[in-house]
Amino acid sequence: MGEMTATSEGSRDTSRFSPKIKWSKLFTVLLWTVLSIAMIIVGSMHVDNCPVEPKIPIYLIVAGVFHLLAFLLIPLKMVAEKVAYSIESVLGLFSFCWFIAGSVWVFRIYQDNPRRCNDLVYKVAFGILIFEYIFLALVVAVVCLLTCCAGLLATSDIETPSRIRSPEDEEALK
Repeated sequence: MGEMTATSEGSRDTSRFSPKIKWSKLFTVLLWTVLSIAMIIVGSMHVDNCPVEPKIPIYLIVAGVFHLLAFLLIPLKMVAEKVAYSIESVLGLFSFCWFIAGSVWVFRIYQDNPRRCNDLVYKVAFGILIFEYIFLALVVAVVCLLTCCAGLLATSDIETPSRIRSPEDEEALK
C-alpha cells in the first residue's frame, strides 16, 4: 500500500519511467565513464612524453577524474539532493575553467610540426576537447531554440490591439 507505481502517480513526472530515456542516460554515463577512464590511463602512461607542453597529460588525468567524480554524484542525488547539487556546481565551475586551460594548452601547439608531444596523448586531448566543444555548441543551440519558442508562445498570448476602423468599416460590420 505504501508503494507507488508509475501508473498510480497520474500526472506526476513519468519521464523517468520511459525506457528510451533510461537507455539514453545509461548510454551517456557509460560513454563518458569509458572516455574518462581512457583519459586517465593515457595521461598517466605519458606524463613525461610531451615536452613541448607537459600540462597536456595532466589535463587528461584531472579532467578524467573530475568527470568520474561528477558521475559519482548521481547516487548521492537520491539521498542528499542539495548537497549533491552544491558539489556539482563546484565541480562544474572547476571543470569549465579546466576545459578552457586545456584548450589553451592543446590548441596552442596545434601548428607545431613536429609537435614533440606523444601523438596518442595529443590526439586524445584534441578529440575530447573537440567533442566537448560540439556538445557545448549543441547545448547553446537548444537553449536558444527553446528560448525563442518560449518567447513566441509568450507573445502569442498577448492580445494585439485591433486595427483602427474607418467609418465605412463600421457600416459594413452592421
